[in-house]
Amino acid sequence: MNDTLQQLRDIKPPVEVPDDSLVLFLSLTLLLIFVAGAIWLLLSGRKRIKRRRRPDPKEIARKKLRAIDFKNTKDAVYTFGEYLPLLIEDEDMMERFEKVRKDLERYKYRKDVPPLDEYDIKNMRKLIKKALRDG
Repeated sequence: MNDTLQQLRDIKPPVEVPDDSLVLFLSLTLLLIFVAGAIWLLLSGRKRIKRRRRPDPKEIARKKLRAIDFKNTKDAVYTFGEYLPLLIEDEDMMERFEKVRKDLERYKYRKDVPPLDEYDIKNMRKLIKKALRDG
């Protein structure tokens, strides 16, 4: 029995092992939350920037229609036909627009385009003025 006690004296007392797993877990969790928050801010910021940059189609139409140069026949006719329908809201004006657009077809599909008639310019200006006032 004495030998057994002698062997028991050789056993050392328990040693405390440093355990940093809680600190490691908390730091990794905070890092993950920080990275997720940064990604979310970047993505939401891009969406806000994209929304700000996208101009209103009606505002573009107003600018283009105000800037029509009636000396450049083809561009004037195409700009008129492309942007005025965006500003038209009532049926009566849409019918008048279609009538004027049919009259302007003769200027569209030619290589050498004659200058716009005063009658056509007057009709175009009248419709543009009404659309800008109403729209």
